[in-house]
Amino acid sequence: MPNDIMPSSIDPASIKNIADKENALGYFGPASITWQLYRESLTLTGGVRALLLQVAHPAVADGVARFSNFKSDPLGRGYRTFAAMAMIYFGSKTQAKQTAQRLWRMHSAIRGEAPNAYSANDPHLLLWVLATLTDTTLQVHKRMLLPDLPPDWQERFYEESKVAARLLGIPESVYPSDLQTFERYFRSMLEGDLLGSTDTCREVAQSIVLHPRAPKKLANLLATGWLPASLCIRLGIPVSTDATIKLERFLRRYWRVYRLIPKALRWSPAYHQAHYRIAIAQGENPTWAGRFFHWLAKRVKIPMGLTD
Repeated sequence: MPNDIMPSSIDPASIKNIADKENALGYFGPASITWQLYRESLTLTGGVRALLLQVAHPAVADGVARFSNFKSDPLGRGYRTFAAMAMIYFGSKTQAKQTAQRLWRMHSAIRGEAPNAYSANDPHLLLWVLATLTDTTLQVHKRMLLPDLPPDWQERFYEESKVAARLLGIPESVYPSDLQTFERYFRSMLEGDLLGSTDTCREVAQSIVLHPRAPKKLANLLATGWLPASLCIRLGIPVSTDATIKLERFLRRYWRVYRLIPKALRWSPAYHQAHYRIAIAQGENPTWAGRFFHWLAKRVKIPMGLTD
């Protein structure tokens, strides 16, 4: 084709601008159910449940007992887990990928016998860890239902969780295909004999519930109220017959107070930082909360916030 009728070349600056905007949106974005659920700090009421379910698996318990300071600082390990997931959910695509790659490198050195040979990057083990977070999020928000969620929020949230699964290295063939299949998988794990089957599971689980800095009654309630009594018994966690009733009562009271808090104050720093990033990339004005948390992150490390 003669040069004089060649189509004009695309401006490289425009291509970069489009790429920057797509990167800023991350893998989920403002329209996702994932953002609507994880921006709410009430999701953390399920944190103890998720941690206990993770360490109830013999391989996870062995890994954290041998390769970390989990027993002396279980809350720190939990914080680091949730902070990494905040980077994956609310970070840019670059931040999410880098976080997932860092986790993969860290886990690649973790191997052991518990009682069978395992690798921390085994797809089925990665599935269980992500499944505890996914199921716990569903359970929390079923009990404290946000008024602006669509009727199909559970199915949409589960479909979005597949994005996190891919980033974390879980093959599509391993991750349950839909919410119903996932629920059957999770129920089979809870009802099976694997969880809580070793002394290490019990020791690590008790280090969470009986941690000196943890409020004993609340930690026990958030453990026994969420989990099957049979699993609590295997983990050596004292359980009362009315634990579920007490938890429901606590959550109702918590929800009545929580919903009175202005949204900008109750939403997570990572959510505000993500909105600031997107607004800047799109040439828009960031919100005051976005500006504040962006300014603050430049000066201190924000709990559950995004880092560069």
